[in-house]
Amino acid sequence: MEPFVHALIPLAFLLALFPNLDKKYIFYLVPIVWIIDLDTFIGLHRFTFHNLTFILALAGIAYIIFRNRTAFWVACYYGISHLILDLALPGVAFFYPFYQKTFYLNFSLTRVTQWIVDISAGTLSLDQFQALLPGWTEKTYIGEASILFIILFAIILLVRYKKEIKETTQKWINIK
Repeated sequence: MEPFVHALIPLAFLLALFPNLDKKYIFYLVPIVWIIDLDTFIGLHRFTFHNLTFILALAGIAYIIFRNRTAFWVACYYGISHLILDLALPGVAFFYPFYQKTFYLNFSLTRVTQWIVDISAGTLSLDQFQALLPGWTEKTYIGEASILFIILFAIILLVRYKKEIKETTQKWINIK
């Protein structure tokens, strides 16, 4: 999945569902969703950092830095949301390095003459996963999904903070 989508979906949920949550945790901890994808360059992608062990380590670091349980839980939320968004084939190695298999869940809804729902789940061993890698070309960093989410997110923020934006704009105009 695209990096911006990995950030925007959980960020939008946090802002919508927990409006009173301290915004510094919400915004300072967003990079966790991108740190997890660094295993593209270090180790084996979807194994090295795409696991619960690494997420708990990141959440522990967030707890140490902020000295707050809220930071720990927000970091866990960002990490787990990343794993959930990456569940499509070839999946995520939730329990790596203890269990060296990826888990995947594919869902599709199509209509030809009738609606067809296709749901499949399974696991891939490390060998099966590596056999898929040469043909797997997922390298999109900013695509149409990211652009649509950015536009939707911007509209939501503009509607939500319309009053504050208007007041700030009036202050800027009066200062000049």
